[in-house]
Amino acid sequence: MGRGSASFVINGSPAMSLFVPGSRLLNPPLAARSARLARGAGHLTCVHLLLAAGLLTASCSARPVPRATPVARVDGTPVTLPDTFQFELDSTHTGRTHRVYVAVPEGAAPAAGHPVIYLLDGGAHFPTLERLTRVLPRLARGFGVAAVTPVIVGLTYSGAPAHHDQARGEDYTPPAPNLSDTGDRSSKKQGGADRFLDFLKKELEPALASRLSVDGSRTALMGHSYGGLLVLHALFTRPTSFDTFIAGSPSIWWNDRYVLTEKKAFLARYARTPVKARVLLTVGGLEQKPRKSAGARGMFAAERRMVDNARELAAELAAMGGGDFEVQYLEFPGDDHYSAWLPMLNRGLLFFSAPSLLPGAD
Repeated sequence: MGRGSASFVINGSPAMSLFVPGSRLLNPPLAARSARLARGAGHLTCVHLLLAAGLLTASCSARPVPRATPVARVDGTPVTLPDTFQFELDSTHTGRTHRVYVAVPEGAAPAAGHPVIYLLDGGAHFPTLERLTRVLPRLARGFGVAAVTPVIVGLTYSGAPAHHDQARGEDYTPPAPNLSDTGDRSSKKQGGADRFLDFLKKELEPALASRLSVDGSRTALMGHSYGGLLVLHALFTRPTSFDTFIAGSPSIWWNDRYVLTEKKAFLARYARTPVKARVLLTVGGLEQKPRKSAGARGMFAAERRMVDNARELAAELAAMGGGDFEVQYLEFPGDDHYSAWLPMLNRGLLFFSAPSLLPGAD
């Protein structure tokens, strides 16, 4: 299949610029409209981070625009990401229409196919991780290490972003027996994680394999917050479904720390014969520091024990580690819950594709 580009318009709403066979065309092709906000005004150096945060404006440029140069119009022309495409997939397991963003590495696929990172909350995090993968080969060459660039598959939903929080509140939380008081006061439905994982493994993976050459034995699941909770649920209940599990700031607090009940069963099952898996746990060092400025959510920080929960879980898993079961824990001292996702993406990519580049690696 030929490559195209998934487009992210300035207001944050995605627009399709490549038709993928077998998928739903979101918008007419946009190849004739290039995303140049100002000709000759320099490169857009802060596009990628602002795209991820939904804050992109036309004033972001490398150098001031001379007074004699006409200021470009903000006309809604999309900023495109090269070698990306998107499609929508209706799931019989979740009953939802899932939007899928895909970033394809440059060059031919390895003989076994491309490794794959499945990225949760792709609507927020896909542009940043996509950009990080583009510099990975250069970074690896600079340090003289090997790295195979993965395909990035960002998972989100069709429809208005306002509906996405409700969808992820159901799809990313484990199917606990009692969901009456989970600590989540906004999600109307919860406990759909198994249905979501069935969608990913039984519907999305075959759809991706029909479009690209991928290595089914080299896959990672990466997520932050509720996404991190889903990663832990997958590790504890389906440890062979991926070979790498990257959980950033996981919401272990959810439902009276129910996921730790799943952990106990996992440890009992694999204590004597550890499963083959690689696990990265990350958290921001400020995530459980109460902040009055953040309102009620900020005051929940100490109660939810984000840092302590992650530290304790990492230590317990590491004690079981050895052989084919590898556990690493990274804490980002100056980050809270709303900034720790950024270093998580960077370190998670290195953990999966070039682990020797991680701090402390031999």
